[in-house]
Amino acid sequence: MTKTMITGVQPSGNFTLGNYIGAIKNFVKLQKEHNSFIFIADLHGLTSYQKPEDIKNRILDLAALYLACGVDPNYTNFFVQSDVNEHGTLGFLIAFQCRVGELSRMTQYKSKKEKQGKEGIDLGLLIYPTLMAADILLYDAEVVPVGMDQKQHIEMTRDLGERFNKRYGSTFKLPDYYIPEVGAKIMNLQNPTEKMSKSAPIDDKGTIFILDDINITKKKIMSAVTDNDNKIYFDEENKPGISNLISIYSAITNKTIKEVEGMFVDQNYGTLKKEIASELERFILPIQERYNNYRYSDNLYKILNKGAKEAEKYASKKLLEVREKLGIKY
Repeated sequence: MTKTMITGVQPSGNFTLGNYIGAIKNFVKLQKEHNSFIFIADLHGLTSYQKPEDIKNRILDLAALYLACGVDPNYTNFFVQSDVNEHGTLGFLIAFQCRVGELSRMTQYKSKKEKQGKEGIDLGLLIYPTLMAADILLYDAEVVPVGMDQKQHIEMTRDLGERFNKRYGSTFKLPDYYIPEVGAKIMNLQNPTEKMSKSAPIDDKGTIFILDDINITKKKIMSAVTDNDNKIYFDEENKPGISNLISIYSAITNKTIKEVEGMFVDQNYGTLKKEIASELERFILPIQERYNNYRYSDNLYKILNKGAKEAEKYASKKLLEVREKLGIKY
């Protein structure tokens, strides 16, 4: 039987090469093998204030970019989270299966709480995991592609689903996370011990943004930090800069790490960087062209509306079942 796969992404920050390699590349690869759902998590994005007009534009920007990167509406139900009201409703109902102490111990919550300092945080950030659980449980998703930093959220989703099942009878399937083995973490080109972040400023020399002018991207690659060894092999601990470049080349050419090492065994760092810059140009320019075609076309709205209607068919059935189990459907 075909398994259901789901993933969501917030419309915040700029889309980086790391985002593509760590998330969307793997979803695109797996979408035809599953009953696939992908949504733009605009409700999750409200945990930090953004101007409403900026949110609207980022939703459309991200939708066009995901389609340009290979999300296929013929195989995937592609929609905006807030267009399917069942997400918010089930997120509230699932909260009754959760303890405040559990939520306050979540790693991401504690990290963001420290950064906020005296200003405090919104309640929405605390209950973020219950909405994320609803996103997954609504569709009986069994496969959830995530980064390592989201593993804890999937584990909580399993716990909440299991509690509901024990209290009210079998209702939800419990999901498994999928973390890709290669290219799951692309590091900053200038500081290869830190992850490439979409929240980095647009002029950050260590971050490659998919929609950047290609000449800017090539310059960033050529100025990437390496080491004094001048030997090309994968060793994240002792050669983080070179290992990061090898990971990038591996991901955009679909070659294994070993194959890349073999290609450049007798080459210098300059040659490696030039090859990566050339491959990135071949890789990124078609994405940018497809992005522009989607972003300014009415077809983008049609795709999102169709995806929301299809998603609602699944979500409404599951929410009705939950309401009946809870005794609030009479």
